[in-house]
Amino acid sequence: MTGPGFKPLFLLLLLSAAACATYHPLPLDQKAEARALAPPDMGRVTLEAARIHHPLLKPVRLDVAKGLTPDELAVVAVLTNPQLRAVRDQRGLAHAQVIQAGLLPNPVASYGQDKPTGGNDQGTVTAYSTSLGFDLTSLLTYSLHKEAARHEAQAVDLEVAWQEWQVAQAARMAAYHLLALREQVPLARKGMEEARRSFDAMRTAAKAGAVSQADEASARAAFEQARQTFLLLSEAETRGRQDLNQMLGLPPGEATPLREGSPLPAWRDPPSESDLVSGLSSRRLDLLAFRKGYESQDTRLRIAIRSQFPDIGIALAHGRDTGNVVTTGYGVAISLPIFDRNQGRIAYERATRRQMYDEYQSRLFDARAQVAQIISRLDSVRRQLATAEATLSSLRTTAEGYEKAKAAGAVDLVSAQNAQQAYLSQAMTVASLKAERADLGVALEVASGEYLPADAMGGATPRGGDRP
Repeated sequence: MTGPGFKPLFLLLLLSAAACATYHPLPLDQKAEARALAPPDMGRVTLEAARIHHPLLKPVRLDVAKGLTPDELAVVAVLTNPQLRAVRDQRGLAHAQVIQAGLLPNPVASYGQDKPTGGNDQGTVTAYSTSLGFDLTSLLTYSLHKEAARHEAQAVDLEVAWQEWQVAQAARMAAYHLLALREQVPLARKGMEEARRSFDAMRTAAKAGAVSQADEASARAAFEQARQTFLLLSEAETRGRQDLNQMLGLPPGEATPLREGSPLPAWRDPPSESDLVSGLSSRRLDLLAFRKGYESQDTRLRIAIRSQFPDIGIALAHGRDTGNVVTTGYGVAISLPIFDRNQGRIAYERATRRQMYDEYQSRLFDARAQVAQIISRLDSVRRQLATAEATLSSLRTTAEGYEKAKAAGAVDLVSAQNAQQAYLSQAMTVASLKAERADLGVALEVASGEYLPADAMGGATPRGGDRP
């Protein structure tokens, strides 16, 4: 025989079981590995790029057949980079915590029976007892737990967006590196060929006794150096293409969809340091994320302080004894905060908040210093580049003059080739400085937390555009 309180409890158990989640396997098998290593579906990527939603990145329309600009590759990297998949999973974890924070603790129900099994049991009945209890203390911090989880989820969203932008900027920088290398490799190849011709001419002249063995050795050394430069740049180009493919989620040997001839940004008139530093904390997504994390920690401190309130639990009870006497009552349990008043947790949460406070100030200071250092370096590179381009123009004129004089028989082959070699070497220096200028421009965007105006930037967003 069961008591009258058993059936309601049984129904509650059935309803709870019906609402439970079910298990679905997610095996790490060969099919999963094949999907992970498969190149991205560019048709799907094209659709997603046209409707991407990000605080800093704007939607773009891709035409893979014509090749992609560095700015377009930046968006593609955000959509296809394998590492970002795991980063985005943090959002699911954070939002799961929001769900958990919005749940109240389960009430505790109990049921028991006592059957007379011996002695003078005449006229007795089976006794039973039922109770339903709930912890009231959880209501004191319920809203604060939800607030802390919500701030933490916002911090994670901003941190993910920051990491996505880091990947996008890294892809742009890698694309600029590859474009610069593809400009330098032909120059290095031509320089190697000129050095070979000069060496061949010097070797022939040495055999005829027209020049010394030292002159031949010098020409040989110049050729070996030019060949080494060409090989190093060729290797760097291959490595740069593979690095960019890795960022895009492409196999190492696949052709990179980079549009040939895409210009590098010149950054002729970047904003001033004061303009970039102003409002830095409201633009950089990592600083915004840290502020949300700080707000979450501040709420946790408030939870710890409020948790000093004594734990209170209530319970409703109903039962019948063996004498068939039915009773209904209630109970209240209160913890007495004599020894443990939550001092340890309050001290820990307060110290953590202070640590985050000081760390935020340090990050803001470092961000300001980064802006200043990059602007200073960018100004220096721009001056070096102006001087190098002026020298390049002079060397081009000299090389052309030597080439005409050689055709007229006024100068020898070696002198003309040396002039051409000097011009090619300077051209590679100019290309290298342009690549460094592009790198510094992207680094300045990362440090300042926004796209900056620059010519030849393709889809760059003007300063003062949308912000998070």
